[in-house]
Amino acid sequence: MLINFNQTFKMFGKIEPLTKPNSKEPFLLLDAAIEALIAPEEGLLGPEKVERWKLAAKIFANHATIELTVEEVAKLKDLIAKAFPSPLVVGQAWQMLEGGSNG
Repeated sequence: MLINFNQTFKMFGKIEPLTKPNSKEPFLLLDAAIEALIAPEEGLLGPEKVERWKLAAKIFANHATIELTVEEVAKLKDLIAKAFPSPLVVGQAWQMLEGGSNG
């Protein structure tokens, strides 16, 4: 699946994007994906940590639209749901990862 990681998160009814904490930079799907992938998690073994790191590096290196497998998309959806308590972020992230737009 082709995923555009430069998509921005928005508040309901707003044109302006959500911004990163303590910044005026827009909060992107790239930011949510990287943060979710590199977040510490109790009980992870080395191979899973390396797989997450490889996926984060792949996303970060491309900074735009990249091809992901169905398994990589599923992993991202799961990890973003764990990393972000806000339905606003999770809902938009899942929509973006499923090929939709949040705008």
